[in-house]
Amino acid sequence: MTKLRRRPKGFTLIELLIVIAIILILIAIALPNFLESQMRAKIARVMSEQRSFSIAMESYFQDFREYPPDQ
Repeated sequence: MTKLRRRPKGFTLIELLIVIAIILILIAIALPNFLESQMRAKIARVMSEQRSFSIAMESYFQDFREYPPDQ
């Protein structure tokens, strides 16, 4: 009776560790860029809201010749 050689199926531990290491390196490169772009978007939104608020205050002043009360 002849024995059939079985081909190994799946990945070795070293192959899996290499793939995980590559993925972690890519995440380490991409994450700071992603966080920085989020911060820039927040800053842009706040600046836009400040401009809108300033325009609204000036519009109120033009209509009533005084700024809105604090309370």
